[in-house]
Amino acid sequence: MRSYEILESPFKGNKLSITKYVVSKDGSVAGVNIEVRHDITTIPSGKSLRWVQTLTTNAPEILKCKSSSVVDPFGSWDPKIHKVSLPGVTSVCKADDTKPFYWTDSEFATNGPGFSDTARWTTPATGRYWFQFILGLTEVTGKDVHHLVAISWGYDRMADGSVRVAAILRANSVQMKSHGATLKKYYSTYKFT
Repeated sequence: MRSYEILESPFKGNKLSITKYVVSKDGSVAGVNIEVRHDITTIPSGKSLRWVQTLTTNAPEILKCKSSSVVDPFGSWDPKIHKVSLPGVTSVCKADDTKPFYWTDSEFATNGPGFSDTARWTTPATGRYWFQFILGLTEVTGKDVHHLVAISWGYDRMADGSVRVAAILRANSVQMKSHGATLKKYYSTYKFT
């Protein structure tokens, strides 16, 4: 699978690697399963590494969150996950906690330091639902969240039931601008660079 080099100190030369990227099905619900790892073994004192992910889509379940772009996970379909209202965000949708990271602290203790997501959706009646994710490995110091490397990935869920998997690419500057704006909209007390 593909790897993406971190281009700045103190982690320059380390890599983010995609270890799994496959179509995932569960009955009539289908999408993509992705797993990502990094090879960083030493983290400076006072810092941590965490994953942040944003999602842009035309899927109606996300659009009812009053935005086509959200910080993942943010929604309303699973009350075990979507239980925390965010300050300044008016929506029927909720987050899993008050931090911008993909894993909650307890999830990260169990699932980290890598990343995995099984993104699946039902078949649209017509046309397609599209899902574009930006996933970033970040260095965190307090409420300062600095992106080390970010990738884009996603898929289309077609009316015929098929899944069209997007290529994984390094996120470009336009994608990073949108990603950063989405993170700031939902987590305004954090600084994202």
